[in-house]
Amino acid sequence: MSKRTFVSLAFCLAGIFALYGQEENQNNYGVDEANTKFSLQSGVLGGETNYTYLSLKDHEDVSGVPLGGIGVGNINFAPSGKFTRIGMNNIHTPIKRSEHSFFSLWTRKGNEKEAVRLVRDNHVLYGMKGVEHTQYKGLFPTAELSYADNNLKVAPVIRAYSGLVPHNVKDSSLPVVWFEVDLIAQEDMEAALAFSWEDFIGLFNDPKSLEGFDNGQLLSEGRANINNGENWPLREKAKTYVEPYQMGSLKGLIQYAADSLQPRKLTFQNYVNQVVIAVEEEKNVSYLPAYRSNSEAWDLFRNNGEFTSSLTKNVLTEQSQTSSASALAVKTQLKAGQKKTIRFMLAWYAPELQIDAAALPIGSYWPCGADYNKYYHNYFNSMNSMVSYAVSNRARIARQTTEWQIPVLESSLPDWYKFKLINSGYVIYTNMVLTKGGDVMVNEGAMGGFAGTMDQRLSSHPFYQKFFTQLDRSEMDIFADAMDPEGYILHFIGHYYVGMGTVGGRVPTEKGWMLDNASGWIIQLVKDYEQTGDTEYLKAHLTGLKRAMKFLYSRMPQGSTIPVGPTTYDDFTHPPLYSYYAGVWLTTLRAYEAIGKAIGDESIVKQVQQQFATSQKEALEKLWNGRFFAYGCEPDGSKRLDNVLFTGQLAGQFLSRYCGWGDVYPMDIVKASMISQCKISLSKSPDYYANKVWDINLNRGIDNRGSQCWPFYLESYTALAGMQAGFYEDAMDIMKHIQLVHLRKGWTWTQNLWNPSDITYMTAPVTWFSTDVLAGAGVNIPRKELRLAPVVADDKVISIPLFYPNFWGVVTADPQKKSITFKITKKYGKERISFNKVISEPAGLSTSEKREIEIKEFVVEEGKTLDLSPYWDRIIDNRLEAPVLQEADKHDFRYVTIK
Repeated sequence: MSKRTFVSLAFCLAGIFALYGQEENQNNYGVDEANTKFSLQSGVLGGETNYTYLSLKDHEDVSGVPLGGIGVGNINFAPSGKFTRIGMNNIHTPIKRSEHSFFSLWTRKGNEKEAVRLVRDNHVLYGMKGVEHTQYKGLFPTAELSYADNNLKVAPVIRAYSGLVPHNVKDSSLPVVWFEVDLIAQEDMEAALAFSWEDFIGLFNDPKSLEGFDNGQLLSEGRANINNGENWPLREKAKTYVEPYQMGSLKGLIQYAADSLQPRKLTFQNYVNQVVIAVEEEKNVSYLPAYRSNSEAWDLFRNNGEFTSSLTKNVLTEQSQTSSASALAVKTQLKAGQKKTIRFMLAWYAPELQIDAAALPIGSYWPCGADYNKYYHNYFNSMNSMVSYAVSNRARIARQTTEWQIPVLESSLPDWYKFKLINSGYVIYTNMVLTKGGDVMVNEGAMGGFAGTMDQRLSSHPFYQKFFTQLDRSEMDIFADAMDPEGYILHFIGHYYVGMGTVGGRVPTEKGWMLDNASGWIIQLVKDYEQTGDTEYLKAHLTGLKRAMKFLYSRMPQGSTIPVGPTTYDDFTHPPLYSYYAGVWLTTLRAYEAIGKAIGDESIVKQVQQQFATSQKEALEKLWNGRFFAYGCEPDGSKRLDNVLFTGQLAGQFLSRYCGWGDVYPMDIVKASMISQCKISLSKSPDYYANKVWDINLNRGIDNRGSQCWPFYLESYTALAGMQAGFYEDAMDIMKHIQLVHLRKGWTWTQNLWNPSDITYMTAPVTWFSTDVLAGAGVNIPRKELRLAPVVADDKVISIPLFYPNFWGVVTADPQKKSITFKITKKYGKERISFNKVISEPAGLSTSEKREIEIKEFVVEEGKTLDLSPYWDRIIDNRLEAPVLQEADKHDFRYVTIK
């Protein structure tokens, strides 16, 4: 049989596989469109690999650090000084960029004067040139932009930031951004700084009419298409005004609409009707209340560094017209060597929406779920009250925002990793929906507005769960409340352009299951319990856990002990008995075993242990081909696709070991699988950005052209699984290159799943698994267990920060002194946490060889240090593998026979 014939046959079989168990689960959530809309652009893969990550020079500016707050919208302050991806109204389809929003600098020394826009471009706008060079330090949610090498008489540095304070939702959901601009002159001179902001008020998506809309479920009768807000037009520009604004030490302008901008159809967009731009504690402030594209408006500033000093109420933008902009300027006298800091504030506010159920037409809002208002409405009923709070608490919020960044920046980890880790959290601003009632869902991204997405949540949740456990649980609770009567966890719990569920309510996205939705919910819930020790949380969901397990058992076909059905990998046909879910199923069993132990139910423990042994044996016998896990087969083991390699095959292994539930596969098998992936597909792909599904006979990927790598899963289910197995250098290399693919094109803060492009997909925070993996770390608070086995690759001191919901710490290991300590740097809550056992599961060793070390009870308190140096040889025993990727052809496959 020729290779071509064999491949064709494989596809025929795959076609048969696709029908197995899925005919009852048909619904339209837009997957076909999403999986084909993003083609792989030419020149995206491969290229520069050396960057100064904490000072990016002249960097691409498609995206920048998002600034704003959780659930209130955001704006990107890009490396060029431009404002891009302006999502203060709509986080799902933000405005790409603004030419009218910028900072500008004026200087005068004697008869020499100059005015420049502090934007890197080649244009002359408003009579002012841009600059040639910028240096950018972007660490979400902070950014620093400097302008060296531009021959400017005054050296400006702009520091931008907004609030993200762990476990403080109030201070993290304020639509307030600060810009502190340092001006330093080499000699005495006059200087002025202007801040211009375009009028974005009322620019939100809204259907032209409500014809065809109703309150039916979205996953039926074509409702997903009509409710796809990506296809709705922008609402006609509202008439807006501008007038002076003063609040305490703030002076500036307020842009506003005369009404509350009620949309035809309520969504989770931000119906902002007030925007403030202001400067703090400055006297010499002047104003340009409204201008459009005419350079004459800036004549006064270019000539004398100031606008008019008198201001009354003005029309800003007429209805249906192109947006105008407003600007304010601060003029000052600089002394040689003196640093002058000017602090600007940008804030926006949407009034609380009042729903008159009797008056609003059907289809204009979702009547069964969460409210549509913002979390700040719990505390502030006006722009003034919110701004007053933001000003009074600015310094504290700024300090507490950097508290979670500092341990990362002070670690021994490379700069590219620090940059990647901190910035991967940006999705909490760009994708999370948070209501006044505290209900949460996360936009998937590029899915028409669908949100929640439990299958992706399994990889995306660590950042939220570590730093905002309250918000993480909110979404988990809604999924539990919306559980289908059959016992399965839904795919979605809401829609950005329709509505979302709430506990005791109803979601607009009922029906439609994936196996890993139920498994993912179970795994995350049990992990949360073990990391927090919250027994009441576990008990509250015990009935749901049992129902979800019952559903999964019901999906076992005749002749198999592994459930069969659709999974997260919905873009390409896979066989019923699937290498991805086989491992996830084993992890699900381990999670359920942990539940049995937690509640003292020995019948659950015994039954699950027996099931694990049976299902593991089946997975190995039917799917393991000696080098790797085959793509899949029929439930009876026939028609196994040994010629297809799949990068998700170690998902369950990664998840189980990460959670502290042990390996689900023998370590020699895991290592052989990792080597096969490195040799067969990853090493043959630029940036290791390999197709998920790789045909060995064709020696290439065979995924849909519009949906190929899925980098976030490559990071967790291949790279981090590999790191656990001892492939430290390869794992770090994969993670670094996943970042490079996005970084080179300026997509760091807008990373896509399907193919690289500017879409803010929900799973970028997957990187927050990696601190625990690097440290071989984890906690089981109810059992008073601390897992610790940091990767020590050479003789240098390592320092790795660890973050858990109730405390943070830093593990420090010095190979030359054989010292290892764990210092508690932060403690949340009053609950007593202590450890009396340390468990070491070194990278590269099977968890069956773990070392359990009894220690004197260590109580977790801020500032305390646990010295584990006497146990160095038992904790630090990594069995690291030689790197494979860079010279893959020189490495042999490993063959493992199932005994």
